[in-house]
Amino acid sequence: MTTIPSTTTAAATAGSKSLSDLYGSAVKSLTARSTGLQGIDAQLRRDDARLSTLGRLANVLDDVKSVAGTVAASGLKLATQVDGKAVDARITAAGAAAGTHKVDVKQLAQGQQLSTVTVPSATTAIGSGTPTVVKIQTGSDTKTLRIGAPDNTLEGIAAAFKAAGIDAKLVTGDKGVALSLSGRPGAANAMRVQVSGDPALQALLAWQPPARGTVTQTSAAQDAVVNVDGKAVTSAGNRLTGAIAGVTLDLKATGTGTVTIAGDNDAIARNVKAFAAAVNGLPARLAGLKSGDVASDRLLAQIQDQVARLVGGADAAALAAIGVGTKNGKLTVDETKLNAAIAAAPDRVAKVFADGGTGLADRLGAGLAQQLATGSTLANQATAVTKDRDALADKKTQMTQAVNAQASSLVQQYANAGANSLFGMMSQGRPASAFDFLA
Repeated sequence: MTTIPSTTTAAATAGSKSLSDLYGSAVKSLTARSTGLQGIDAQLRRDDARLSTLGRLANVLDDVKSVAGTVAASGLKLATQVDGKAVDARITAAGAAAGTHKVDVKQLAQGQQLSTVTVPSATTAIGSGTPTVVKIQTGSDTKTLRIGAPDNTLEGIAAAFKAAGIDAKLVTGDKGVALSLSGRPGAANAMRVQVSGDPALQALLAWQPPARGTVTQTSAAQDAVVNVDGKAVTSAGNRLTGAIAGVTLDLKATGTGTVTIAGDNDAIARNVKAFAAAVNGLPARLAGLKSGDVASDRLLAQIQDQVARLVGGADAAALAAIGVGTKNGKLTVDETKLNAAIAAAPDRVAKVFADGGTGLADRLGAGLAQQLATGSTLANQATAVTKDRDALADKKTQMTQAVNAQASSLVQQYANAGANSLFGMMSQGRPASAFDFLA
């Protein structure tokens, strides 16, 4: 492990700088001169951008799949009505039936929030820069990150947490800046933070209940607690499925509400238009994710082609009969003709979209589900990029440790040689120091 040499009387200061300051300066300069580290950082930024694109793509596809699932599950003609502000409700799966349900939200799920003590600024160096390993355990998941000079600032630490997938942000107050960490909702997702290495970072970040340190818990991790039709239900998140057959409940606040599910022919027109809007909006949303990365952009094009084929492969005559047309993978809706078709035969209109797996919404929802499933191109790309990023992070750690060792060696030589040697300060005609050459 890299260490900083002990301070001596002869070398305690160098131009008003301590050995710790010199060590930090040397690490910063050596890091800036390392083309290898710069190359790895560029590749890490590339992988982070790819993962961000894939994550946003998954969210876009899930949005459209949810709309298709709602249409397919309800056959278009069931609608939900909610009284009260405690909950929202949507039909998202088969099994929904007409009826009224009482919902009492006793407690919302929330994630744990931890806050460090404040430091003077986000760029203030914390500790000596000694390489430090931080392990964050959340439920059964453990993430490991490594921190060393020059990233031993609150800004650098926050970036390291974010890169590891931990929600971290800097909070500025009257007394300085603190690091805030937010965990996932649910009691099982309470965090434990183990730190080994620099004592200053250990004092700043360690959180190992019941031991008390300097970290403060500003909110505890907890499950949602809900009573649905007299039955108690708990959930790690504020979105519940299964409490009411075929219905997804989104918990908004504590309190009571009533969810009514009823047949409503007017809902058919609303659902058809919502489905068409989701399909028609997909190309622009996919285009907004283009980044110039060949692999990511190719996947976006493949998904758009698949959606266009699914829409274009629908029964054109059946769609036209209810006022819906297809062109270039998009849907057009003639509301007058659609409303007339609904008034004449609502079940026939619903069957075009939801027909036991063969309707347009059925097939589109299934196609998007395949894109999101384990083993899909999207999932495999995310796995490959994550693996590459982990390997790069390990390589960066090794190179950073080498830089830290080199900086420590320079400081040691300075401390051992004294102020009047080659490693002395350039002052009043004395030779330039190694640090002057690195400046």
